[in-house]
Amino acid sequence: MRRSKAFTLIELLVVISVIAILLAIMLPALSKAKNLAQGAACKGNMKNYCLAIEMYTNESDGRFPVPERCYFSQTSAYPVESGLSSYIHLRWCNGDLDLTMYPEYGSPFFRYMGNAKAFICPTVKTLAVRNSEDHFYVADMARLKHYKPWYNYTMNAYLGSENSGVQKTIVKKVTQVKRPATTYSFVEESPLVDTAYNVSGLNDSFMVPGDDGMIQGWFAKVGPNPALVIPGPEGVGPFWDVIGGFHNAPASDLLAGRGNCALLDGHVDAYRRADTFYHAYPR
Repeated sequence: MRRSKAFTLIELLVVISVIAILLAIMLPALSKAKNLAQGAACKGNMKNYCLAIEMYTNESDGRFPVPERCYFSQTSAYPVESGLSSYIHLRWCNGDLDLTMYPEYGSPFFRYMGNAKAFICPTVKTLAVRNSEDHFYVADMARLKHYKPWYNYTMNAYLGSENSGVQKTIVKKVTQVKRPATTYSFVEESPLVDTAYNVSGLNDSFMVPGDDGMIQGWFAKVGPNPALVIPGPEGVGPFWDVIGGFHNAPASDLLAGRGNCALLDGHVDAYRRADTFYHAYPR
């Protein structure tokens, strides 16, 4: 009688070990490839913001849209936001205001974004979880009916803001920007918070590192060169907002990579959170 040949336990263990080794070799490469693909998709998204800002300013005598209303037609609450005390800080993840589905809430500037395929980086969809540490989000998350992160690209508040706290810093027209090739109009923000560097996460439609008083204090510490104004313990202290550096970031610190930025000269580049102020400051 012939006996069928079967794997011995040792042979099975060898096969399993080989598969485990191959997976250990392949997974980092696959992860890197995924990160590169997401970064490329994100840059494509941001290129649309470059085009939208150029078209808007060309047709508006060079004036920037108001950052506080770059997405939405109003800063006051819409009826669908009833019951939310900090509604304006939840719009980025409020599915009832997803402008791809509800364009009737869109601002004049948002109408220039008709060719945009997405308003959020693919990486952010995996990071934006309900336990975001942003204090505005935490205060109101239990009342949010439809959680859906749908945008994370926010406008530079030093361009055309109506916020009285930055009136000495802002510029109203694109011709007033000193370094258009290195100044971003839109930037990636992250919902993550590291209070040594940023006191707030992604929570509104604009990026603002700090107000006029903070800026004056920063320059008093390091001198008038904006490139020396960096957030964190090694710099001038925490900003309000920083570039969301989750591209090519170490697993131990998802703010320590780079974030994509739409520059005013029409190209897209990636910068670190340390570069936040230099590339936001228009003067």
